[in-house]
Amino acid sequence: MGNVWAIFNPSHGVSKPQKLPIHPHILQPSMFLIACSGCHETKNDSQGYFCFECNFYVHKECAESPSEINHPSHSHPLKLLCRGRPSYSDGSCCLCGQTLQLLVYHCSTCNFSLDTACARKYEIPSIDYPRAHEHRLHLLAKSVSFPCVCGKDVRGAPYVCHQCNFMIHTDCVSLPRVIYLTRHEHRISRSYFIGPGKFTCGVCRRGLDWNYGGYRCSICLDYVIHLRCATRDDVWDGEEMEGKPEEIEDTEEPFEEVHKNVIKHFSHEHFLKLNEGGTVCLENIHCSACALPVYLYAYYKCSTCPFVLHETCANLRRKLRHELHKHTLTLRPNTSPTDEDGYNLFHCTVCKRLCSGFKYVCIRCNVEIDVRCCKIREPFIHESHPHHSLFLTSPEAKVCGACNENAPSVLSCVDCEFALGFDCATLPHKVKHKCDTHFLFLCFGEKTSGQYWCEACETKVNPNKRFYTCEDCSTTLHINCVIGEFTFWRPGNMAVSSRYEATIVPNDSATRPNCYMCFCRCEDTSGIIYIQKNYICSVRCLESFLSFRSTFSESPIMGVPLFRHIFQRKPE
Repeated sequence: MGNVWAIFNPSHGVSKPQKLPIHPHILQPSMFLIACSGCHETKNDSQGYFCFECNFYVHKECAESPSEINHPSHSHPLKLLCRGRPSYSDGSCCLCGQTLQLLVYHCSTCNFSLDTACARKYEIPSIDYPRAHEHRLHLLAKSVSFPCVCGKDVRGAPYVCHQCNFMIHTDCVSLPRVIYLTRHEHRISRSYFIGPGKFTCGVCRRGLDWNYGGYRCSICLDYVIHLRCATRDDVWDGEEMEGKPEEIEDTEEPFEEVHKNVIKHFSHEHFLKLNEGGTVCLENIHCSACALPVYLYAYYKCSTCPFVLHETCANLRRKLRHELHKHTLTLRPNTSPTDEDGYNLFHCTVCKRLCSGFKYVCIRCNVEIDVRCCKIREPFIHESHPHHSLFLTSPEAKVCGACNENAPSVLSCVDCEFALGFDCATLPHKVKHKCDTHFLFLCFGEKTSGQYWCEACETKVNPNKRFYTCEDCSTTLHINCVIGEFTFWRPGNMAVSSRYEATIVPNDSATRPNCYMCFCRCEDTSGIIYIQKNYICSVRCLESFLSFRSTFSESPIMGVPLFRHIFQRKPE
């Protein structure tokens, strides 16, 4: 029944109990703040009737609706049906398109239906909307199949211009004229007729018929997007830009060059000096931004503290427009304010990993994206897939073709059903592991009749799937045996609660320690959590440890309860 506003009350203009044609029982004069069974609308101070036998409530104007009417939208008389639409009807009002309720005016000859609200209106709706069309548009009071300017063949009641033979969805009439998307550097404008040419939508990557409408860039004439794709909630920020001045994009540089090969990066208080790399493999020194080892890459290093940045990470833009989000993203160093060497954990919105490096955040949304995910741009070239190029075409979760697990954000192939989750797309191409002295490279499947065995866990490796291999020694390892839970955590101290600080330490000893919580040997070769002189093998065990020690206090770093923010599970 919902929330009742007022119960049986004969003093509001409804004189006495009534026996009306619309209902088989006696109806009592009443006022309720609930939906009317006849029109399904809820009105304040509405007079009506209520049946206490079957919880039936109806507004006074619906209850007293005439049994037959003549309406200007239809050439035949319309009869009142009191038990809902006929079974052969499509269930929607021919004027407003809303779902029909119990009280319906209907013409059986033409299968034409109106709800009671539209039946009380004696003018056919029309609009004068210059942004949509130069002439006045009139609603065709009939449900028909027609090709809308958005490119879809739909069934419904369209708005029509008889002068131009123009038909449009009710929803498409109010589409914005000029919008701004993070996928493109210029503003794009709506056109209900693109014109001759061969076009591909810049969002879904499907073909766009030039006979219909779309959004187009006036500078990049080949850049066109479907009307519906451009105004998706995950693509467009909802702001109409027509008449608004162009905003000057913030191009603040991430660092200032102090001397040759010496910079002052915005994320650090000391000067950083460039090391060209390429001579010594620094696998135990990790970049503060991406949290991955430096290896042989060029990097900037602070001479005062252990702050390190890959040269590529030092050049990360402070403001970024990316396909992953509809607003401009801002780069945050994510360093702890309480400890110079401590790094804050965050849960990446895209790949769902726990990370401790730099992140891109949206100041308008609760979005935190790891810099590795933001480094992936369209088109993403995936060597394991025959069609190679992958695009961020849809926000829907799909099964990743690389790991066969459900992925919340995927890159898709437009030629087939292949999808790649961001957690697989961001795997490092080359890594070091204690099982081999050389670099291991990511391999995406091989056709072979032989058997492959993992050097770490000594179980079979499926060569048709992805794995790590050494090109010199032919060593093979499972992805999960190389990439552990702490691969994307920068080693060092980090505050995990208001009372405890933890350290990520290497787990490369021959006799691995036992976990304090689960009593199992710590198998993750990417590291171990060391806290209060105890070893913890995983995030799950760390959560149990803190719960056991009754430390559900707020994290001084995060400013929010620890378990609600940090220890979120990746969906199964």
